[in-house]
Amino acid sequence: MLTEKQGSKKEIRIYDEMNTAITKIKSSLKQGVTSEDIELLSIEIKEEKFEIKTIPWNVIVTQLIKES
Repeated sequence: MLTEKQGSKKEIRIYDEMNTAITKIKSSLKQGVTSEDIELLSIEIKEEKFEIKTIPWNVIVTQLIKES
């Protein structure tokens, strides 16, 4: 899940693959959105329980570099 804040508006997008979210992050950064306004989350669902984790920026940057 990718959240992106643009002014007072907050967009939430759900992706089934991290690469697709990374591509969107790259596009957003090029459009002037700052890293402080972007958050990438991983949601793991097991039976009736789920776990939400924030993907750290060092992982995102590594993926951005690999994509270049």
